[in-house]
Amino acid sequence: MLMSNPVFGLTAVSRRLGPALLAIICGLAPAILGAQPNEDDTGEVAAFVGGITGIGSHPSYGGSVGEYISRHALILFEGSYTPLGHDTIQPWPAKSSVERSHLTDFNFSVHVPIIVRKRWSPYGIAGVSLLWNALRQGSAGPNGVAVTRHFDQFNAAFETGGGLRYYIAENWGIRPELTVVVNKQTYTRLSMGIFYVVPSNWP
Repeated sequence: MLMSNPVFGLTAVSRRLGPALLAIICGLAPAILGAQPNEDDTGEVAAFVGGITGIGSHPSYGGSVGEYISRHALILFEGSYTPLGHDTIQPWPAKSSVERSHLTDFNFSVHVPIIVRKRWSPYGIAGVSLLWNALRQGSAGPNGVAVTRHFDQFNAAFETGGGLRYYIAENWGIRPELTVVVNKQTYTRLSMGIFYVVPSNWP
């Protein structure tokens, strides 16, 4: 299969989300006083919505669950879903023959927080993932009869990027994030999430 060049840069999805994320963060700056929790021996659950660019522009939804192993390291298991339409994670089959393409991303990552203020905690991301792309392909069968095939594409990928946790209260806040997924067709995801800090022994 041919390898495609990584595609970076903002598209219509990220151009719309970028200013909105900035406005939300700036608007929350004067929020009520509070402090970040002691992350040792705590966990986190989160949900997010956003969009991807690099293999077309598509919405993306997901969630994660994780645990702090130290004040500066959070391990996370995350899953996300993206309807790709006619696009695929590999440059095959031909886009014109693809329909109902869906991407599910299962990943394991480490967030490395850098605590700079009470409420602000930027972080870096390093992780690995399994990408599952289920799709339908239309083709001409014997005697020119149209045939629809369903099949799955699986790719391993490396994920990196960064984000920011802003604590609205002691145990919850928002999490804007930019993730770069490196595989046969590299793409980026810009998202806004809500997270909640829980004891490690929950529920």
